[in-house]
Amino acid sequence: MKDKMELLWGNITNYSKKNGFSIYYSTDVDIVISFEWDKRMGSATKFLKNARNNGIKSIVLSIKRFEDEDMDCSTINCKKYTNKISEIDIMYINNDVGYKYHEEAEWFTELNTFSLDDLLEDNDEKKILPLTREVNEKSIDTLVQDMLQYFKNNISENINGDMDIDMRNFWMNKGVNLDFPVDQDLKLKIDKVNREVRRKLDNNKQSEEREKLLKLIPSVINETLRDKDGIITRDQLKSYLLSHGIKIQNSHNIDYMYNQLLKELRIKNKKY
Repeated sequence: MKDKMELLWGNITNYSKKNGFSIYYSTDVDIVISFEWDKRMGSATKFLKNARNNGIKSIVLSIKRFEDEDMDCSTINCKKYTNKISEIDIMYINNDVGYKYHEEAEWFTELNTFSLDDLLEDNDEKKILPLTREVNEKSIDTLVQDMLQYFKNNISENINGDMDIDMRNFWMNKGVNLDFPVDQDLKLKIDKVNREVRRKLDNNKQSEEREKLLKLIPSVINETLRDKDGIITRDQLKSYLLSHGIKIQNSHNIDYMYNQLLKELRIKNKKY
């Protein structure tokens, strides 16, 4: 008799094919994800129905079995879990934002839930802080969202603090003290979360700077346009920004601004 995860995988693949989704299979769906489906809103089928209602044509399906998880067989009976499905993910992209449904087998969640007694030997000085069940059970994507929300609630955007300290404080609130030794697998998970949060924050800063620069284009045209042919050079744009004390943090944004400026000039000069 098939277990719950086998049945779930069959239901997902059958539903996806019947509803005409183009299916891509992958083992890595963590890089571009932004939001994970809240199972209180429904099952995997409800997630797929939501995707279909939003006009989604292509989805990514990921399946991992016990052998894919790189578990330590010295501490568990690996034969017991041979070829069993440990994780299932469904992912799609809509308007450059990723959405994912994640499911784990109960036995896999239990194997990844560490207790302090499991981590410490009798002669250990007990410098390892107890690892909370929450951190072990939550996916990387969910922890990324938790950290972003923590920053939003606790850190002013006007203060240029130390990002490393802010992140350490977040993990401390989750029950993990990084000043002490931490299990290697958990450390890898924490590092992935930290990298993804940095990437998202950098992208947000770049987008915010870009929006501010785009709003300046009318002023640039009014104050800089002197050429009878209606041309503004890149150097003129840089001079305008410099004279107004506007510092650019991301060099790509000035390229983007200049391209948009040229489009506005073409419209202004009726050269579409």
